[in-house]
Amino acid sequence: MPDFAAMDVGTLGREWWQRCQPQIGYALASGALVGLLIGGGLAVRQIQPDTLILWSKYKIARAAAAVGLSSVHLKWPGERGEALTSVDELLKRPGLDAWAEPVSQKIGSAATPSLIGGILAFLATLLWSVSRAVPDRVVGGAPEPVVAETPLPVVLPSVQPPEERSSPFHHETKAEPEPLPKIAAQEPPPERPPDPPPASAPPPIKPIPPGAASPGKSNTSYESYWGLTELPFENVPDPKFYFPTSMHEEALHRLLYGVQTRKGAIMLTGEIGCGKTLLSRELSLHLSGEQYDMALIANPSLNTEDFLTEVLYQLGIEPTQTKVKLLHLLNERLLDNYKRGKQTVVVIDEAQTIQEDQIFEELRLLLNFQLNDRFLLTLVLIGQPELNDRVMTLKQFAQRISIKYHLNFFSAQQTTDYIRFRLKAVKCAREGFTEDALDIIFKHSGGVPRNINTLCDLCLLIGYMDRAAIIDRKIVERAAAERGQLGLF
Repeated sequence: MPDFAAMDVGTLGREWWQRCQPQIGYALASGALVGLLIGGGLAVRQIQPDTLILWSKYKIARAAAAVGLSSVHLKWPGERGEALTSVDELLKRPGLDAWAEPVSQKIGSAATPSLIGGILAFLATLLWSVSRAVPDRVVGGAPEPVVAETPLPVVLPSVQPPEERSSPFHHETKAEPEPLPKIAAQEPPPERPPDPPPASAPPPIKPIPPGAASPGKSNTSYESYWGLTELPFENVPDPKFYFPTSMHEEALHRLLYGVQTRKGAIMLTGEIGCGKTLLSRELSLHLSGEQYDMALIANPSLNTEDFLTEVLYQLGIEPTQTKVKLLHLLNERLLDNYKRGKQTVVVIDEAQTIQEDQIFEELRLLLNFQLNDRFLLTLVLIGQPELNDRVMTLKQFAQRISIKYHLNFFSAQQTTDYIRFRLKAVKCAREGFTEDALDIIFKHSGGVPRNINTLCDLCLLIGYMDRAAIIDRKIVERAAAERGQLGLF
């Protein structure tokens, strides 16, 4: 503890500020929180929340106009519900300033108690912090001296005896302590070399140095062993791993053609695990955000109103409670996108999970949002083969689908090219699989990309634990047997 009694006023003030500084943040946060709670409660009691929101938007519009941002759009209620309007158009509305003036006065009267409460809370917290940070002093005398504890000297053969050494902490004693008996020096036993690990044992897990592990990634995975930058066979729809086979490229071109030429409804079907979701992510990369307003429905297993609400939510529209209002808001967004030169695209993944036929009817009716020469909305349905069977039973909806395509599994050569493509994408520094191992992978996976990923990932893990130089036929057979025992192949 520093001796504050010997310090001048300036030094004492600096020491006090350094000790109290960590508590200042708590004081500010507490004051702001209390102020917001008091002011918010008083404001809500005096003014309705909707009025507060509109007044805030009005003030934002005033501020935007003051700095020359009159073209910025804000949501403002109208005859047909909320719609986007520019700052310039909003401020030209008659009677808006007259409406805002009394609201500003009420909010000002509510803000005064909020400000006072925040200041009081700040002062109270600051005083409490100062009281905890005041230096300790000795009352009625000088501060007590602090005696440092010094460890006893260690007697070594090459060091002088204790009686011949000078020490600043010399004290008289009645009797000298008996010296400790000497211990004869012994040579340490020869170290026994560690037993080599068995060939089948995985490599030892080394301790992780601080800062070496990246967040969310295990240091015991096989990337470093195989010379990879990341895991190459994860079953996630990462567009970086999009493999452009001829059928996938044709499917992508058909989808892009249908969207760009506003064909109304497009349908893509494919077997389980053939890469439909990844293809939808690749499609979104080709649709610029400046030209397209895109909504992706990943879980369409909803009732009718919830489905429409999800569509609005994905388009960035605040949903309402009634179906009529939902349709009005959607129609306004479609028209607004058309005026701004943007196309509205709704992609529905896993469309075979749609439970109610009424939803397909609602989708058909959404396609009626159109002008004389174009659709205002493009629907992209993606699902498993049963989606096609389901749609064909709904004649009116089936007639609206202008483009269809079906994805199949990989051939043996495509499977080989796919595995090498994935390894190259993560900069694999070693040879990965032998030719006969690739043939066995195609045999057990059936050319299904998802099965290929799972089997190859397990092969790389087994090869890492066995310290294999390459993935051969035996490792693939072991991995396939494990998968077969789980009933996954």
